Amino acid sequence: MELSASRPAPVGPCERSPADEARLARRRRTLALTLALLLLLLRLNRALGQSEDDVGYRHSLYQEDDHRIKVSTDNWQFDVGLRQNVRVTGEVVMDAISGATPNGAPPPSQWSYVTFNNLFQNAYKANYGNFYNQNIAENQDLYYSNIESYYDLTNNAAQYAKTQAFTVATNSATSAYQTLTNNPNLHRNKVPLTGMNDRRVAFSIALPVTFGPHQVTPSFSYSEESDYISYGGALNYSLALNEKNTLLSAGWSHDQDSVRDDNLEWQPKMTDDILLGLVQLFGPKAYLTVNATLGFEHGYLNDPYRSVIAATNFPAATPDDLAGFAEKRPRHRNSEILYAAWTQFITPLNGSYEVGYRFFHDSYGIYANTLDLNWHQKVGKHLVISPMVRYYIQNAASFYYLEVPDYNNKPDFYSSDYRLSEYETIAGGLTISWRFYKHLSIDAGYTRYVMIGLDGQTSQSAYPSANLYSLGLRGWF
Repeated sequence: MELSASRPAPVGPCERSPADEARLARRRRTLALTLALLLLLLRLNRALGQSEDDVGYRHSLYQEDDHRIKVSTDNWQFDVGLRQNVRVTGEVVMDAISGATPNGAPPPSQWSYVTFNNLFQNAYKANYGNFYNQNIAENQDLYYSNIESYYDLTNNAAQYAKTQAFTVATNSATSAYQTLTNNPNLHRNKVPLTGMNDRRVAFSIALPVTFGPHQVTPSFSYSEESDYISYGGALNYSLALNEKNTLLSAGWSHDQDSVRDDNLEWQPKMTDDILLGLVQLFGPKAYLTVNATLGFEHGYLNDPYRSVIAATNFPAATPDDLAGFAEKRPRHRNSEILYAAWTQFITPLNGSYEVGYRFFHDSYGIYANTLDLNWHQKVGKHLVISPMVRYYIQNAASFYYLEVPDYNNKPDFYSSDYRLSEYETIAGGLTISWRFYKHLSIDAGYTRYVMIGLDGQTSQSAYPSANLYSLGLRGWF
């Protein structure tokens, strides 16, 4: 049997190669240049006497239960006017990611092993073919001219294959069974995890330019991790009609990415998104938002840290050293998204609500629906309390497997990534914003996130539950 070790964990900050050090140096220079540009824009803005500009900072912490994935994020944002009709907006993001995530295998208690019948059939076919082909090669003229000799050949091949296959199947099945039952984690009911430790630095910048009812917004973004580098560009256009009660928009974005695969080789990935949108005001207190997006991905779309196991592949000695093989997803993925939201201000309550619905479909065979509800309640002049709830549900991708049936006859595509399974998520939270000074506000938020598997096969331990905390500060000048 062919066994492969689990793929290496992401290279962390303490395991940098010379190439990683060079990329880190470039990342620091990029960040320094971005911050310097921001300071220059702020000085220019003050010299020109622009107003209604703002800068903000936010720190957020995402922590999964059971000490799994933890993401600490620092985010700086700015929106500055350069001229009356020209603005510049942008953000800088720094993430620290650590913890553990499922590697794709089911819990050891669900591991299966190769059976005698499967082994016998595979060994029989192999030995029959070997015997037959070898004898045909040596006596080709004889067997083609003598039908009785041909019958003898097939009978002899069948008898040989039967004898050999019985021995091979018996020994292999016994070995597989012993490997499984001798595993100290045999009765463990939680999915195996693999460690992660990485950092991400990203920034984006946009330049909205307004002339009459038109606005054109070119933008650029960059993101880098130890195993993922992304360059992105976008161009958006909007047109205000009907005395600015109707806003039509269209946009296109392109990302050119490099992903380090399970063999630590860099692979290309490209993403294009096309968006059409409408915002329609219905009086001074209500408006409708409708967006449609088409997405196209091409290139390396696998998750390099997810493994797949097969019923005819021996399980490993420990769940953290999975005897698996790399997942294989299609190299193309198309998606369609339709989003609609209604926002309404309720005068007697001095608050507003927003209810939204999102439909998603892709070429993986996934259909997903999202429903969210937000309420913004103003208390006094300076305090806003905003509770929210969100529900999401999807079916499984067409190539999602808890376990590939046969290692020697794998399907064209396969993945055991729980994010491609059938599941639902529920999220609820609360944000409090306080404008404690004329030009300063502070906000704090908490969200509880729960994911629940629905296929009745994937272990619930694969699905995370998490807490998300945030604290932000924003200033106007």
